[in-house]
Amino acid sequence: MKYFSFDKAHKLRLTRDLAKHLKRGNPWVFSDAVEKLKVPEGSYAILQGHKGDVLAHGFYSPSINLAFRVLSLGDRRFTDQEVVNRLARAISSKKHLLTAENKCFRVVNGEGDELPGLILDYYQGLVVLKLDGAAAEAFWKKEELANYFLEQGQIPVKGVYYKRKNKEEDKGSLLAGEALKLEDHEFLENGVKFRTNIVDAAKTGFFLDQRENRQFIRTVAREKTLLNLFGYTGGFSVYAGLGGASRVTTVDIAPNAIKASELNWEINLLPSEHHEAICEDAFAFVASAQEQKKTWDIVITDPPSFAPNHKAVESAKDAYVKIFTDSLKLVRDSGFFAASSCSGHISFEAFLEIVQEALSKARRRGKVLLVKGQPEDHPYPMALPEMRYLKFVYLQVFKD
Repeated sequence: MKYFSFDKAHKLRLTRDLAKHLKRGNPWVFSDAVEKLKVPEGSYAILQGHKGDVLAHGFYSPSINLAFRVLSLGDRRFTDQEVVNRLARAISSKKHLLTAENKCFRVVNGEGDELPGLILDYYQGLVVLKLDGAAAEAFWKKEELANYFLEQGQIPVKGVYYKRKNKEEDKGSLLAGEALKLEDHEFLENGVKFRTNIVDAAKTGFFLDQRENRQFIRTVAREKTLLNLFGYTGGFSVYAGLGGASRVTTVDIAPNAIKASELNWEINLLPSEHHEAICEDAFAFVASAQEQKKTWDIVITDPPSFAPNHKAVESAKDAYVKIFTDSLKLVRDSGFFAASSCSGHISFEAFLEIVQEALSKARRRGKVLLVKGQPEDHPYPMALPEMRYLKFVYLQVFKD
């Protein structure tokens, strides 16, 4: 096989009846529902029901809870041609996002584009490839996928870079083509300039999923003071500045992120005196700001995921409630608060309950003005709500 690894098709038998679950479109089967196989990570597997009937083809992981990821339903062998068809369909459905003003978007979003574990983001001629877990890394052939993107003609691609997790000693490699400034790559998002260090930055280099929410903040920031907590490289901050905010404060614990926020502010020709970049733990900053009785017209709190797995959900809820409660106390009366979460293990309903509890603890009332999730280039199967991970709520906040 050209685009994926295949030595033999291993038979994988269900221990519970999940036929309806699969036919409805959920592409995940967990380890407690299948017999365990002693095979390598990412092995091609044929999923069978109790009676030996074939339910799906996919790839298997013996080491993690997410044991089987569906490639095709029924007894239908997954092929290279199907990979090409799905890649072409994903590009075709997203390429309208590539305009004179916007040069970045997600090309492939894993299961949302029927290519499990495969993430591909586009940054002005550069495609960044990431793989979700050891099974996906073993299954997909990175170099061949990279060559496909150089050869396809729907979007202009100069190079394809493979990005591993930042904790890995080997952070990635150029798979195909060229990339002259991986550590200082510039791209346009809605006409806004950003530079990112693709090699060391989080995710694939930028948080593309907040693109529409950043644009919204630009439309409401005029003549307002704005506090951007967990501001990372200043995405929301720069949009607020371009929207006419009178003063913007960016807070992040990472020195490199704060330096990048200042650079991104500068390359958009925004006045330096309107931006304060503070390298500090957001929890500590909020506590200090409360003591000093500081307030802002708009406060944005977009922390990293506090719930990397189901076991962490309850402690994550407590952490979200605390930081949102303390953040709300920094919003002036009749001001505005944006709360966001990127945790797929916390549902929209649970997230709204968290925001409501935070309002109650802060002794504030909230009027919901906007509720949004991830944009169209981050699709997910209707039957897999866990992939509906991004939550963004914008409120007007009142003290009485």
